[in-house]
Amino acid sequence: MLLGIDVGGTFTDAVIIDDGTIVSSAKRRTTKDNLMKGITDALGAVMTDIDPKVIEQVTLSTTVVTNTIVEHKEQPVDLYVIAGPGRNVDDIFPVRPVYLKGYTDHRGIVVESTKLEDVNHIAEMVKSRSGTDLAAVSAKFGVRNPKEELDIAHALGDMYDTISTGSALSGNLNFPRRTISAYFNSAVASVFKEFKNAVYHALETYHISAPVYILKADGGSLPIDTVESTPVETVFTGPAATVLGLEALRSAKESHTIALDIGGTTTDISLWKQGKPLMTKEGVSIRNYPSAVRSFAVTSVGIGGESVVRYAHGNLTVGPERLGPSVALGGIIPTLGDALIVLGKAHYGDEQKAYDAIARIDTTVDARNMAQCIVNEAVRVVQQGIDTVVAKENKRPIYVVADIVHPDPFVPAQLVIVGGTASSLGPIIGDQLGLPVHIPVDAAVANAIGAGVANHTMAITVHVDTKRRTMVVPELGIQDRSSSLRSAQAVEEVAYQLLREAAQEQKIVSLDERANIETISVEDFPVVDGWQSMERIITVKVQLQAGVSSYVES
Repeated sequence: MLLGIDVGGTFTDAVIIDDGTIVSSAKRRTTKDNLMKGITDALGAVMTDIDPKVIEQVTLSTTVVTNTIVEHKEQPVDLYVIAGPGRNVDDIFPVRPVYLKGYTDHRGIVVESTKLEDVNHIAEMVKSRSGTDLAAVSAKFGVRNPKEELDIAHALGDMYDTISTGSALSGNLNFPRRTISAYFNSAVASVFKEFKNAVYHALETYHISAPVYILKADGGSLPIDTVESTPVETVFTGPAATVLGLEALRSAKESHTIALDIGGTTTDISLWKQGKPLMTKEGVSIRNYPSAVRSFAVTSVGIGGESVVRYAHGNLTVGPERLGPSVALGGIIPTLGDALIVLGKAHYGDEQKAYDAIARIDTTVDARNMAQCIVNEAVRVVQQGIDTVVAKENKRPIYVVADIVHPDPFVPAQLVIVGGTASSLGPIIGDQLGLPVHIPVDAAVANAIGAGVANHTMAITVHVDTKRRTMVVPELGIQDRSSSLRSAQAVEEVAYQLLREAAQEQKIVSLDERANIETISVEDFPVVDGWQSMERIITVKVQLQAGVSSYVES
């Protein structure tokens, strides 16, 4: 049996799945001040009459890392960069970086080595001012040769508890994105460790000893102990769980589908073509900073079942804040959920308290009319978000000839809606957009379903310079200076083998299981030398295919 847990900002959901069938499911409140309690409550509801020994695997998704960053509650980080010649990067990172002398060129040749004695002297001054135990190191072209990053990280090892390097987080070129990933990776290290410990303690309460995995932003999962060194990968796992839940429930059947996950705090919007979710081109933005974290193309708007309703000077707003439960559930500020109760679209808690709270917003207006205005405003915000996402997709740059010959602009054909507020608000959104609406039977716990059946995955990038006979795999720390690889096909074959070995080493794929590997990208550039192009620079990125291991019947 598979156990899926989604720790959201409002609710913690849990499901147990056996051979594609949901055995039990539960939704409990997330206890932010004590995450273990919320997880334990959800586990207690689904583990009734279940022998913990039959749980084969536990997979989680969480908004803990995302919320920490969004709320600016991450820990301070000393950011060291080796930028070399070129653009000024003072203002493109979350903090002003500490510049170190040194330079690695585009071929991976260390043109100017960083003097480690200078690094130690600079770091002592920097750390005395910041007082932090967290650091990040990133070098331009570090993916072509991570030596400078690794040497500096080693030199700083006695001064900082946690040090993230850009090349270990992404094998792609794009120095700013890798640097931002490294910064946030260190910034959320402590909160992720606390979350991991809470998970283990909750599982121990019910004597569950199965392997524990956690979802990444790209829809794959990794062992939670492995992810402790790369916690930034878990940013936006909530939306990823939504996408996987929809895939597992086989809900996005139309050629062009808009999927909504309406939770207690936000609504996540994703687009699907031919039953497949769209991905970001380069990486997701973390608090408006472009990172190297590969992710589904998901956009969030601040509308959820517990979005706060405010009315002042004739101006009505719904969200984006959430300040507690709906009045019907003991809250003190009216919410969108209270308005849906007044309209008869939802039924929970003390419905009279919900009616009284909506009526008090403006005593000159009938409570039902006020509730309708609240719902209309919420739908307007969601519709605006949908329009923005669709327009952005249709303006996306074209990279291949096939898209020119056979254009496929996104024209919405249906809405698929999940989340706790799906059944009450979803049909209203569908009516407003004039689109058919599909709400799966298990819509309320779709995220936990998606987490439970997520494939295990990891990605590596293999970079080969045939003239220098070098092969670098940044994510694995491999630097081979005697490579005989000469073609993109040969590099791709080696990449597949290295990925399979790494997956087996990390116990992601068992030794007798053949991994389903896909090629993400292949770059093959000739090196012109003496008017000839006998040599090449080849970069291949491969990964264990993300997605779901099985479909789930509602």
